[in-house]
Amino acid sequence: MQKVFLVVFILAGVSYAQFGSQPQILTITPYLPFDGINPGQEFKIALEVNIDQEFHINSDKPNMEFMIPTVLKFEQKSGFSFSPPVFPKPQMAKFSFSEEKLSVFKDKFFVFVPVSSSPHLEPGEEKISGTLSFQGCTDNMCFAPQDKSFEILFEVLSEGQSPSQINTEIFAKFQKASLSETNSELTETEQKVQNILARGLFYAIASFFLIGLALNLTPCVYPVIPITVSYFGGQAKKSKGSSFLNAVFYQIGIAFAFAVLGLLSGFAGKQWGFLFQSPWFVVVIAVIMLSLAASMFGAFEITVPTWLMTKVSGKREGVLGALFMGVTAGVVIAPCAAGIIIGLVGLVAKMGLVFKGTLLFFIMGLGLGVPYLILATFSGLLNRLPQSGMWMLWVRKLFGMLLIGVAIYFLIPQLEVLHDKLSFFLGFLGIFTGLFLGFLDQSHGYTFKFKIGRGIFGALLILGGLFWTYSAIHFKPAEIDWIKYNGQTMEELLKNEKPVFIDFYADWCAPCKELDRETFPDPRIVHSAKSFAMLKVDCTSPDSKIRAFMDNFNVDGLPTLVFITKNGIELNELREIRFINAERLEKSLQATLSR
Repeated sequence: MQKVFLVVFILAGVSYAQFGSQPQILTITPYLPFDGINPGQEFKIALEVNIDQEFHINSDKPNMEFMIPTVLKFEQKSGFSFSPPVFPKPQMAKFSFSEEKLSVFKDKFFVFVPVSSSPHLEPGEEKISGTLSFQGCTDNMCFAPQDKSFEILFEVLSEGQSPSQINTEIFAKFQKASLSETNSELTETEQKVQNILARGLFYAIASFFLIGLALNLTPCVYPVIPITVSYFGGQAKKSKGSSFLNAVFYQIGIAFAFAVLGLLSGFAGKQWGFLFQSPWFVVVIAVIMLSLAASMFGAFEITVPTWLMTKVSGKREGVLGALFMGVTAGVVIAPCAAGIIIGLVGLVAKMGLVFKGTLLFFIMGLGLGVPYLILATFSGLLNRLPQSGMWMLWVRKLFGMLLIGVAIYFLIPQLEVLHDKLSFFLGFLGIFTGLFLGFLDQSHGYTFKFKIGRGIFGALLILGGLFWTYSAIHFKPAEIDWIKYNGQTMEELLKNEKPVFIDFYADWCAPCKELDRETFPDPRIVHSAKSFAMLKVDCTSPDSKIRAFMDNFNVDGLPTLVFITKNGIELNELREIRFINAERLEKSLQATLSR
């Protein structure tokens, strides 16, 4: 039998020639599992991608919208069909230009592609061609997207010939790569959930029970404690067995609400974790927490309406009443489990584990409800303690302080990302003060006219608070007056006798995005920019004018920052081809002004 060994041709093709000579970022070496192919045979192609240690490339599924993914394509070939490529699990790496870890490939990795061949192939030599499209970056800068082409030569065997296996060690990696590809479609939390489920149902039940129990350490469970005490505290006359039965139904109510809310949030596509990214949602939660705190200090009492309790259970007491109160408590607690709910719901949706997912939600709710089972069972003992009342007032105030802490806990992350923190604080204070003084304060002795007046005053405070909060959320700091490049000559840019700063950028350039987000909004840069002609050159898809302008300044990587004196002289020693912070940019701008 004639055996033809795999022949590899590596062809370098650069799709963005406007950047001049691109660096050699990676090489590709293809492999086949056999020394020949029988007609109709299914086989795999392996591509070994070696990335120079100075560079990394974006993964096939980048975690940022502007990043260009790595894509593998094969040229259409009669007699062959190609399945989607299987990439390995990417690395999550931190770079100087990004606050978040990025999904990238580094060093060496393998891509596997299942291939089917037609049973009607004629014996003889065949060639398969493909292209790997990618974007390479260093720790400080990015290059234009590139294409790297490759070819695989192999022999289609005649009838009666049998191929021999080759490259067995390489293709042994395929199963591992397939598993990594499956895992890469899951979020980090979903992968953790999958790992728990993989160890068996009993282990999963025990794990989720303990996870639910641990969720009691999260801050937004605090409101449920006084609700539980106030509901069961009035049932001191009941026997311990009856109290325990009601407490069990109370716990079941928590678990039931937990499971239903988790599943509904997943199927509706709404996740608590994303809601907390909204400043408005956080303001509402914080106002509710402070209102509950006010109730702990005696401003008003929170009770379930009698008509509702009667409709649900026929009376305030009994197992149905306890079940309803448990569901209510579960609704309050549910946001605390956002992370694990999101992970389990995502896995349920992707793997169809509806029954198991519902069961685990319920078990997690039971675990979370254990402390409330104990609290509800023995809360009647509170009425047998000394009846001076002062210790109960002290406990209520303690919970009130904890609720104030919860409100601050939710507000602090928003303050860190808002530019106008003062307006946000005043707006939040106005909303809460208007709600409390205008509507929640139930002190005795107010006349009807005074209640009308305080309601109007409270409504005005709430409206003012909404205005301040809106202004803070939508506040835009002072911005640089950028000039968009549209074929201007240097003479035109220098006509006002100002030095020129040029920012060569692209939408696919991560360090460029970080400059826009971190460096350019700095007040020092905004102030200094007033003394410059600030020019932005969009190199995402450059036309002939932009390409010529880039060539004039020898731009071969992005971002490129150029400093030109008012006399039209470029200060080459100040040129930057990377992300820089505001302090370094400010020094360069001042150095340019002094020339």
